[in-house]
Amino acid sequence: MKNAASCGVTALLVLIFSVSAQAANTLKKAPAIVSLAPSNTELLIDSGAEESIVGVCSNCATHLPNRGALLKGKPIAGSFVSANLERLTQLKPDAVLVVNGQEAIASMLKKHGFKVVILSNNKLADIPANLTTVGSLSQTEGRALKLSATFKQALTDLNAIMGGAKSRPKVFYCIWPQPLLTIGKTSFLNDVITACGGKNIADNLQQPYPHYSAERLIMADPDVIVLPYEAKGTELFKRFPWNKLRAVKEKRLFYLPAPKDDLLARPTMNVLQGLFWLSQKIHPELAGSLEKWRQQLADSRLSQPPSR
Repeated sequence: MKNAASCGVTALLVLIFSVSAQAANTLKKAPAIVSLAPSNTELLIDSGAEESIVGVCSNCATHLPNRGALLKGKPIAGSFVSANLERLTQLKPDAVLVVNGQEAIASMLKKHGFKVVILSNNKLADIPANLTTVGSLSQTEGRALKLSATFKQALTDLNAIMGGAKSRPKVFYCIWPQPLLTIGKTSFLNDVITACGGKNIADNLQQPYPHYSAERLIMADPDVIVLPYEAKGTELFKRFPWNKLRAVKEKRLFYLPAPKDDLLARPTMNVLQGLFWLSQKIHPELAGSLEKWRQQLADSRLSQPPSR
């Protein structure tokens, strides 16, 4: 009888501890994360970690207008170039997410005892890696890993399509026309051009967004020119050096969409749609294959598990 009673008590205790553990897991709070860059905020949302976002930067609302409902009421903890220490102290984040280029902010925050994670944005391969990092920080690893795998497969498939291209057009990606700014070797957009079957005429420059001289532009004479949305409606191409370029004469110049719709503006999952846009501009002869690729991508995104 004693043994039976003892076994009964043991079983009851095991059940109690099991229920308690399950309840604790259910009530466990999502990690608190502050994002001081719009791209990091978008990665968190992509990964299903909306609950983890306890603070954002002032640039998020303007750069992510399509995410407004998810960011409504989120405290502003700083900007891309500064951090609000008082606000951060109140928020008590488990981690503060920044990007390369914000090293000064990262150093200052570390000195004040904050855990800071810097995400690199130098190449396309950084995007799936950053998704994995964000998923680990926010405890949304399952969704983040699936998105990361989707991104890698999409790049592999796009590379296979570009293998069928007969040429590799020279591309000038204009960040700003006056002064003339472009993208260099260490910008992820350099990888974007390569993935879309083009060659960045400034890929020998180490800076991510270097100045580019008019004389050098004329000598390179690109086949395709990509321009910022803000350059629309100007008489830019009636002036030197633009009026000397083959791409202008052959009307192979393309304006980026408005900033809120520019899918190449931030290194996130949306870049895949931006790759589709640019690939069609550089290689219109591959339109059919690219459309199939876009549809496969849409289908794979639809099959992803919902955010928590």
